Amino acid sequence: MEIERTTFGTITIDGKTYEHDVIIRLSGEVARRKKKLSKKYYGTSHVLSKDEAKFVFEGGCELAARLFRL
Repeated sequence: MEIERTTFGTITIDGKTYEHDVIIRLSGEVARRKKKLSKKYYGTSHVLSKDEAKFVFEGGCELAARLFRL
């Protein structure tokens, strides 16, 4: 997997351009970031909420919560 280019509002990964925030899973799958999970708590998506950590880290939310002090 190669991140080829980033510009304001886009990212190109393996030849495919995304116009939204993404997460890259350990399996290599590219998924849309669910920013609403954090925005509902903090009013911004710049802070990671526990709900979003559950989505991002799948089964590892407790580890993420300790790392990010959620």
